[in-house]
Amino acid sequence: MIVILIFFGKIIVAQEPGLNNLSKNQDYTNRNKVFSLDGHPINFYLNHPQIDSYSKMFFKGDLSIANDPITNSILDSVLTKNPETRPFYFFVFNQIVDLSDGKMVDSVACKCLEYVEKYPCEYFNAYNQPDININVVKWTTYIGLTLKDRSKYADFKSSVDIRLKNCSDVQDLWKSFLTEVRMCLVR
Repeated sequence: MIVILIFFGKIIVAQEPGLNNLSKNQDYTNRNKVFSLDGHPINFYLNHPQIDSYSKMFFKGDLSIANDPITNSILDSVLTKNPETRPFYFFVFNQIVDLSDGKMVDSVACKCLEYVEKYPCEYFNAYNQPDININVVKWTTYIGLTLKDRSKYADFKSSVDIRLKNCSDVQDLWKSFLTEVRMCLVR
């Protein structure tokens, strides 16, 4: 009888660190809820068959981000070519940017750069959406760290300038954004 209690006691003690890690990961869950995105009720996206379950779980606060394959698949989703699901993925990604730190910075920073390069009109138009709070300091810092030097910065600027010709109403935002990115270059 004593041997059995010692055995069960060790199992319970061995599980305790896992519980502590779970509570620490709760700091990396989405706490920003919205009721609509891009003119659609949020249930449109939560019931959408082309949006993966992990992104939906993160949105609901049921999944913590970490430097793991699940989070990396969510990060990849922000670059979807599907314009119908992209607002949801952008919202989720933007929350991840806000929560990211430590080991996740490199992968999140690269996606920030790729997103602004690929969809600059959508990115800058998101500033006008009341439910989306963009952490501009993190976005510009991450992009500056990813670009690293003035040569890559010039290529980034040229690439985005071309895509922004169709969205003239965001030029002032773009100029301010560029100034911040330039100040964050490593070299």
